[in-house]
Amino acid sequence: MQIWNTSAWPHFRHDPAATEAPLARVMGRLGAIDGLHAGLAPDDRAEIFLRAVTGEALASFAIEGAPLSSAEIEASVVASLAHRQALPQRRSDAIAELMLEARAGDPPLTAAILHHWHDLLFHGIEVEDRGQWRSFPMEIVRGPSGRREDVLYTAPPPERVADEMSQFFDWLETDRHPLPLRAAIAHLWFESIHPFSDGNGRIGRAIMEHVFAREGALPFSLSRQIEADKRGYYAALQAGRQVSGAIIDATPFVVWLLERLDAGVTEAEREARFLVRRNAFFAAQTDLPDRALAVVRRLFQEGEERIALGLSAGPYGKIARVSPATATRDLAELERRGIITRAPEGGRSTRYFLNW
Repeated sequence: MQIWNTSAWPHFRHDPAATEAPLARVMGRLGAIDGLHAGLAPDDRAEIFLRAVTGEALASFAIEGAPLSSAEIEASVVASLAHRQALPQRRSDAIAELMLEARAGDPPLTAAILHHWHDLLFHGIEVEDRGQWRSFPMEIVRGPSGRREDVLYTAPPPERVADEMSQFFDWLETDRHPLPLRAAIAHLWFESIHPFSDGNGRIGRAIMEHVFAREGALPFSLSRQIEADKRGYYAALQAGRQVSGAIIDATPFVVWLLERLDAGVTEAEREARFLVRRNAFFAAQTDLPDRALAVVRRLFQEGEERIALGLSAGPYGKIARVSPATATRDLAELERRGIITRAPEGGRSTRYFLNW
């Protein structure tokens, strides 16, 4: 018997004894990261927002095995921020608009809004029942075999979807759980209805973004954290659909999501501190030659991991578009100024590390 055919449906509950401590930790850390961001310049906060929205789109699609172009999505997010009323011309524009609408957190979700999101998600692509609730039965299976023993879950029949979603919207607007718990239950409930022909995972993750944005958008990409433990994500969804008496015990999914939120805050803290250190570095280096400045800015754009790899004449020359000899002279001058330090191992390709 499916959970939606039991008396427990749709009473998703969690065990406070298991969730209280991780919830308190996440809520405290989210408050702390808000304070850290408040001390950043407006341009830095805008950069964090852009990275979060772009990362959310890329990771949410990657979870489904549908990679996107990072450059296209970022360009579309920037364009959408400047012209929110423009009709999307490319699919990347439509996806960017979906992500920005989810992060706006307003107005409350309705069937019309989710239909619009589904239409944006598949802009320019043929998909059954696009922009509408699905009109056919839905099974979630393990792998492509189609064998009955591989069916993990059967969603409610199509004739029940509209009423199920209406009940879901009513709950979402009146629920007063702390945001992480509301987001977890909302995602699990939505995925259990599986109202669309395709794209339910991506819409469901956008719903979590929307839930948080009602009080303040997450300062990081939640889908990136989910992608980092994709196997755990699907296992937690299954584990969170177990009927226990008169309720559906969502505790396993709630606890798993709180762990991913905690990891996301750690990443957001690292990113904010990276920006602070980057800004301090450039504030102290007011006389960098233009060519070297362009190379160093490129390294910072690529992130802390890229900076940690160091720099040699080859990559320097490619970025600056100069000969190996000129790159070597530039690096020697930067070393003389104390901006970079030569790696001790030496060799044919001498590597330098930024002193920041």
